[in-house]
Amino acid sequence: MSKATCLGSLATAVVLAGSMGFTPLVQADGATNDTLACYSWSAFPNERLNLNIRGGGPLSAAAETMAQRTHGIHGKHVGSCGEDTNSALVGVQVFKAGTGSVLGLYSPQSRGKEKFNADDVCRSVTIECYSDEVSKTPAEWTCQSRNEFDDYHGESKLRLIALDTAPDDPLCGVFEDKDTFEDSNENDSGIASGMRANNDD
Repeated sequence: MSKATCLGSLATAVVLAGSMGFTPLVQADGATNDTLACYSWSAFPNERLNLNIRGGGPLSAAAETMAQRTHGIHGKHVGSCGEDTNSALVGVQVFKAGTGSVLGLYSPQSRGKEKFNADDVCRSVTIECYSDEVSKTPAEWTCQSRNEFDDYHGESKLRLIALDTAPDDPLCGVFEDKDTFEDSNENDSGIASGMRANNDD
């Protein structure tokens, strides 16, 4: 296939993708126009929320004085079911010019001891946050959260520790392997956000 034919095919693919609603803004190294941000969590210091924040779009009419904008989020929740675990994470951020930003995150997980009395040990976590900053990546979020054991975690802070770079914090880079996944099904220590709280005190 000639170079001209290859370029023509590429141009056709880009036009087709655009007409289908895709945004083919991918750089030569595979990066996109998305923003990467990793946050530590005061409620669970050994956990990290590593977020890919999409380019987003408007949530209000252009004529409105205080425009609102929304950004979809994909990522991973490190440590949600114990050390070296991570679950997929989804969410959305909305901000309003001159007002602030709100953030909603959900990390779905369902882990249990099927071989040990069929008892689940880790469930999904919902996090809701607010910031005075009108930014895709505020330095700090004020949050509340609970898991699906109905354990409420109280008020907490998410703090930005890495932005668009390989983080110095190794927890941001954790990716769970098969052995860790299997081991986590036996972990019921109650020391992670997805685990049932230990109320023995």
